[in-house]
Amino acid sequence: MEGRTIVVGGGVMGTAIAWAAARRSDPIEAPVVLFEKGQLAAGSSGRSGAILRQFYSDRALVDMARDSLRVYASLQAATGRHIGYQRMGVLTIGGPAAPDTIGLVRRNAELLRTSGIDARVLDASAMRALVPGLVVDDAAIGCHEPDGAGVDPVRTVEAFASLAREAGAITRIGERVLGIEISGGRVRGVRTDTATVECERLVVATGPWSGPLLASIGVQIPLQVVRPEQHFVELPSGSIPRGSDRDDLLADSVLDRFGIAAKRMPSPAHPVILDIEKGFYTRCESHALRTRVGRMDHSQDAPVHDPDTIEESVSTAFQRWARTVLESRLPAYREERDAGSLVGLYTLTPDAQAAIGPWPAIPNLYVVTGFSGHGFKLAPSVAEGIAQMLDDEPVTAFDPTFFAPERFRAPTQPHGRPFGL
Repeated sequence: MEGRTIVVGGGVMGTAIAWAAARRSDPIEAPVVLFEKGQLAAGSSGRSGAILRQFYSDRALVDMARDSLRVYASLQAATGRHIGYQRMGVLTIGGPAAPDTIGLVRRNAELLRTSGIDARVLDASAMRALVPGLVVDDAAIGCHEPDGAGVDPVRTVEAFASLAREAGAITRIGERVLGIEISGGRVRGVRTDTATVECERLVVATGPWSGPLLASIGVQIPLQVVRPEQHFVELPSGSIPRGSDRDDLLADSVLDRFGIAAKRMPSPAHPVILDIEKGFYTRCESHALRTRVGRMDHSQDAPVHDPDTIEESVSTAFQRWARTVLESRLPAYREERDAGSLVGLYTLTPDAQAAIGPWPAIPNLYVVTGFSGHGFKLAPSVAEGIAQMLDDEPVTAFDPTFFAPERFRAPTQPHGRPFGL
């Protein structure tokens, strides 16, 4: 077997890249082949909160998040694929308990506006009006992104993979890449558990598994994998089905993953809340009838030495903390029951920005890793930019210098684990 382009990794990055590359390729003369060792979205992507916000401090990220959000928002109309997309808005809160967060909210809101994003600075009164029952200090402010949204992460990855196949890509699900073949300073192919496959260029988008695979061919990127804990509470009882809104229709197969009999997603009870004053975020996951709560940074996340044997248990201390911070902002959740917990997987770089692009010493090897929990927000832009690189076109979908993997060839600082705001 032979493929002109091989993509390794069946998460949101790998499937989006396979789709973008396949749209530009002849499936006979220049096939795109995607390898996934387990199931689609079986790693970081399937555990993601899949929040689509644009609140960042770097214009490079703001513009990518903006452009990616437009892809998600139009995907159903353009392709007929349902991904559980819901436009619920995002509210980022800064307050006097962490004074620096107030200035951050103002600066980032202005940055978003200069990139053409609807971003509104709200005072405490306006936030309470937007989110009935919200508890905030009178000195608090918020940045409201009305177009902020969320998707069902598994459904989205499955949609990207299906679209890649429709464009002519081959997806080899359940086939593990064991090694990368190098000859004359270039990738010549990959060895899997069933075959050796030749290629002209290779994209490694394997998230937490990237470090060991790249290190096996001498590519050293200082990646660290951690396991952020997540807790869930039942959606507030006021959430009800939306009626005839076609955007909220879901196939029964999606809902069956969560044992839900209803055929429509309920309305989100409130916007996504990024609470940078108290250090947590929360999202109503209507596709699963639950509200997710997580930390806003990685400073207390335990390291993962082998993502194939991740410790899945969530501490009682974290569960108590999650409920405490959630109820302190939204007391209505005191009446709702717990709805489980899970452990995520984040792959971090020392500067909290992803490594995207060719590796200088192996020019036909493209690295796409280290997204620190921000993969869904950026995936369509990353995919388009990688497709441009593969076709030797100017990269307009993102700033290739900002993300260049070669920056890690110089000595780096220890992992600071910022959340990437």
